[in-house]
Amino acid sequence: MDYREVYEKWMGDSFIDKKDREILQSIKEDGDLIKELFYKELSFGTAGMRGKIGIGTNRINKYQIAKATQAYANHLNERGLGDSGIAIAYDTRHKSKEFAEIAARVLLENKIRVYLFKDIRPVPQLSFTVRYLNTAGGIVITASHNPKEYNGYKLYSDYGGQLVPDDMAPVIKAFFDIKSFDQIKIYKGNLQNHPLFSFTGKEIDEPYIQELLKLGTCAESEKDIKIIYSPIHGTGMTCVPEVLKRSGFINVYIVKEQNTLDPDFSTVKVPNPENKEALDMSLNLARKIDADLVMATDPDCDRVGIAVKDENGKFLLLNGNQMGALMTDYIIRHRPHMPEDAVIIQTIVTSNLGKKIALQAGIEVMEVLTGFKYIGEKISQFEREQSKTFIFGYEESYGFLSGTHARDKDAVNACLLLAEMAACYKMKGKSIYERLNEIYKQYGFYYELLHNIRFDTVDGMDRMKNILTKLRENPLSEIDGERIIITDYLYDDTGLPRENVLKYQLESDSWVAIRPSGTEPKLKIYFSAVGQSRASAEKKCERMKNEILSYM
Repeated sequence: MDYREVYEKWMGDSFIDKKDREILQSIKEDGDLIKELFYKELSFGTAGMRGKIGIGTNRINKYQIAKATQAYANHLNERGLGDSGIAIAYDTRHKSKEFAEIAARVLLENKIRVYLFKDIRPVPQLSFTVRYLNTAGGIVITASHNPKEYNGYKLYSDYGGQLVPDDMAPVIKAFFDIKSFDQIKIYKGNLQNHPLFSFTGKEIDEPYIQELLKLGTCAESEKDIKIIYSPIHGTGMTCVPEVLKRSGFINVYIVKEQNTLDPDFSTVKVPNPENKEALDMSLNLARKIDADLVMATDPDCDRVGIAVKDENGKFLLLNGNQMGALMTDYIIRHRPHMPEDAVIIQTIVTSNLGKKIALQAGIEVMEVLTGFKYIGEKISQFEREQSKTFIFGYEESYGFLSGTHARDKDAVNACLLLAEMAACYKMKGKSIYERLNEIYKQYGFYYELLHNIRFDTVDGMDRMKNILTKLRENPLSEIDGERIIITDYLYDDTGLPRENVLKYQLESDSWVAIRPSGTEPKLKIYFSAVGQSRASAEKKCERMKNEILSYM
């Protein structure tokens, strides 16, 4: 169906609110805008369905949420899974609560039990809840660290991990099989009057917190260090301070200006803890009180960014690869009992430094495709087969998990682990930064860059695919004077699901990976360089970047 026809169909459909039909009427002469809003359906990517809030099939709105949930309900009922119910959580973004309630109403009308969190909760707590309540799956309304204009929709399986492609495929098919809003069932009564509806919240908090507290690794450390924490207006405020307090960290200073429910994230440009600007308020407070550690979590509290002091007392932001390597090293050194079948999991675009540390300690390392859902899938597989013991999983994009209480990245878990690391090292007369430099001196200096090329046009996704096609047709033979081995994750037999990713592995353990984002119209190019010094690694990374971009 042509986008104009879809637009006209929405205009005349009584399922669309009168107010929204008036908005559509107001843009009837703007052909370009109509095309942008209706030329496609929002797609399910790396982390679910995500997009700008607005009207149309190419926007996130209550109609698309209802349609996606109806597809999920059809999938569940076809497999006889509806009786187990679905847990639903949401973050602090615009319309998150409304979208969560819409999803609940669709499930209820499809005779599926619903456990809806009464207030905001972190993504990892939803993952924990699915298994704690033995539900058939879960839904989270969030757009993670995206700007305020965005929201999103994530689906979880019965083992608490996000649906992987094979499990998502029938839901996507069911989504596109819905040709009319008449096929969507919605309960219109009072939610609390429905026999299959339950609010949940506080009764889940304590079991979740108890699981986190079990993951402590350095009980003998002095925990009076000064910690700055910011939830950046997100769900971390519900549990990170409490978990730190109950672990013995009594000097935790919350950034008050960012400890508010503000869907506009008005104190930052983007609520992304990977960006220094998002930590500016935290850093200002840290300098005033001479803090030891700065931590900030994104709105759905599945990612954490940190800053630590360098040798001159200046605060330095660490990236996801550095944090992952530090946590790997710390867990190996301080975990009370290391199982013989221990395994660490990382993604194919994560630095090899953590892998090098683990392998030298005799611990197996597995690689999976980008997206923590693949790590969650492996944890479930290990448990089902009783084959290996998962001890840590991480990805370069600031996502970490050191337990099996959740099957998604958990910034609450990571905050506790990082705080214990800082306290433990301080008690031994060193800092996190000093330990990082010791690691570099032992294993080599690793430096990483991520370069994004955005395609904010109607044909953006096609243009990205064309670039990858041309790179396959005209393959590189070397980068920065080194021979390379090319791994094509779309066509090579890697033992992993097929994905449109190219990776160039250099002889020096440096590498480049190119992949389209699964949630945004941008091409992501990852660079990881190894050198004899920090400066040489940085220079090599820059040369690799310039060479690849020039070639492209």
